[in-house]
Amino acid sequence: MNLKNKINKDNKGNIYIGIASVLIISFLILSICVLNLAIHNNQENIESMSSDEYNYVIQDYKRNIPIVEKEAIKELSEEVISKKQPVDDSKEEIRKRCDEKLEILNEKYYNQYHIKIVSSVNSVENVSEPFDIRIKTYISSVKGDMNYKNVEENDINIEGLKDPIPFIYCGNGRGFSYNETCVMYGESLSDYLKDKDVDGYEYYINATAPLIVRKCPYDPYKHHGDGFTMKTCRNSGYYHESADGACYLCRLEGKSGCGHYGFETFINPQATTLFNLTSACGSDHVIFGDDTYPGIECIYYSHDGINEILFLDPNGHRVKYGMNK
Repeated sequence: MNLKNKINKDNKGNIYIGIASVLIISFLILSICVLNLAIHNNQENIESMSSDEYNYVIQDYKRNIPIVEKEAIKELSEEVISKKQPVDDSKEEIRKRCDEKLEILNEKYYNQYHIKIVSSVNSVENVSEPFDIRIKTYISSVKGDMNYKNVEENDINIEGLKDPIPFIYCGNGRGFSYNETCVMYGESLSDYLKDKDVDGYEYYINATAPLIVRKCPYDPYKHHGDGFTMKTCRNSGYYHESADGACYLCRLEGKSGCGHYGFETFINPQATTLFNLTSACGSDHVIFGDDTYPGIECIYYSHDGINEILFLDPNGHRVKYGMNK
């Protein structure tokens, strides 16, 4: 092979190598661009998914707040009932218990979702609906560019909770007992009324009252005088809205009446064959109040000569519940 042919051959080889190198480099550049684009798109998808997840977690957290807050109220109620002692400031006690439970909930959400949530109860309030307690809770959370701040307002319904009033006033008295739905006073209530110099106190021996707070569905209340409505109401142990009865927050403080719009229930004397009886008006805010005024016998059901009665004042509760007919 002469020198000229050898040079031509080398030149052709160099050209092929150069072309191949350009192609490889171009392919690598294109691959890097495609990879970067894919990574960018994937990152956008990841960020979008994280935002959706974050919002879901916050909404789920908010759904759990009223559950935790009702648990705190129930816990305080059970403690008052167990000790038979009222608390000095039910709002503050509920606030502290809610904060403690929210702190546990916040830790749970951080461990599960790696989202830090800070929350605290701002206020515990009465509302126009006496069977609700309004709790306002501040929530703050930040994760990367995502954040949430708001004051959540929940009306916690206290139906289904126990009434602490019977335990505070008569829980240590003679014969006092209770089951899942009812309080049996034994001699404790008659002893209590006797100490207050109430005439006819003996008619409240073995009296009964509801244990669980349940709102009466018979509205307006004057229809309690229709047929067996009052009988059904007493068998069901319903509570009724009352401007004179205590709200649940004040009941936890041992008050049978308060300045808030509250509720009342009736204490049922034992059934009797006697007539024309008088004793303390059977509304719980009257019996356990400072002004225990009298009521007259009101028969709402009779069978085989045995009468189920309430003691109602003629111009107040008797009219309110339609029992003046």
